[in-house]
Amino acid sequence: MVWKKALAIMFGLLVLASGVPLIKAESTNVDINVIILVSDNEADCALADYISNLTDVVVVKTPWGVYDPNITADIISHAPDEVIILGGPVAVPEEYVEDLQNIGITVERWWGENRYETNIAVINNVTLKFNLQLQNKVILAVGNDTMGIQKALELAIQGRAMMVFVNQNTNITRTIKQLKVKVQEFTMIETPYMNKTMLRVREQLEEKPECNCTRVQVNMTAERALEAINLAEEKIALAKELAQNTTNPAVETLLAIAEKQLEDAKEAYGNEKYGSAYGLAIAAKSKTDVIIKLAGEDMRKQLMDNTKMKLERELVRVEAQIRVMERVGVNVTVAIQIMEQVRAAIKNGDYDLAQELMVKLRNEVKTCYMNGKEMMRENKPAPIGKKGKP
Repeated sequence: MVWKKALAIMFGLLVLASGVPLIKAESTNVDINVIILVSDNEADCALADYISNLTDVVVVKTPWGVYDPNITADIISHAPDEVIILGGPVAVPEEYVEDLQNIGITVERWWGENRYETNIAVINNVTLKFNLQLQNKVILAVGNDTMGIQKALELAIQGRAMMVFVNQNTNITRTIKQLKVKVQEFTMIETPYMNKTMLRVREQLEEKPECNCTRVQVNMTAERALEAINLAEEKIALAKELAQNTTNPAVETLLAIAEKQLEDAKEAYGNEKYGSAYGLAIAAKSKTDVIIKLAGEDMRKQLMDNTKMKLERELVRVEAQIRVMERVGVNVTVAIQIMEQVRAAIKNGDYDLAQELMVKLRNEVKTCYMNGKEMMRENKPAPIGKKGKP
């Protein structure tokens, strides 16, 4: 059935290749074990990488807009006391919050209505949470310009500066006020594809006589264009699989546009028009976010109307948590027994019993986690899909 295939994609294919600790530069003043969960959205992801480079916080990444119980399992394997989510519930689905809170992990979400508001929320929260002392410098990059964001991240880490993402509608005066600091220096990251957007921001800054502004040009290369094409191709493949689960006509239209833009990007790349190839790839990738969002909404509607499907999905979620604890030696015997009882009840069509047992199972999994946290911290398993000593 189509929904089963969608579940397999949502839950099985998205393994933990990105769920690894990043570079760490200094200790934090946080006494509890904290993990950051973020989507692979280029803007939010850069903020997480930035925090990780200034602290000892581990970052776990999930595909934008997609819930994967293996990601929850990876988080659990770090045995955190708290998880900070960067981004809203569309980018990082609420199922993660449910998973983590159900086993006793505190969850805090730093977000806004879009990546630009999330950007400000993260900067304001991180300085308080981790007692970070940042310079009164801002690195500006266009919020969907992967190439520019990568350069902004590099400069922000070097100078302990704040990264601020902008678009064509940015009011830079309002944005800086939201940072609640007096900014002394601005560095604008300019790339060929995004020059018009950054020009608008530069014009606003030039109206300020006290502005100390620097421009950094990032040149387009074949390698950067190809990287954007490959990323767009991966996102389109994911969106196409998820789109099989929806009848929304907008999805088919958007998918066709994205595929055409990707085709045009490849053609431009072949003709050595790397700037055009990059821009088309970025545009194609942006369409996939909408497709993934719509597919996720349809999936949740189906779950509301299908008790069996909802229970089976819940079982997949909980089993991923049980198995990761089992791999490090946490005693999950009782949890496995209850899990099999739930499975049998679903198979027999006794959904009321299955729901009762599911409540019992969640409580048992929480007990296993609370009792096994120290063991997991001492003996973290190798990530799923990777080789390594468990």
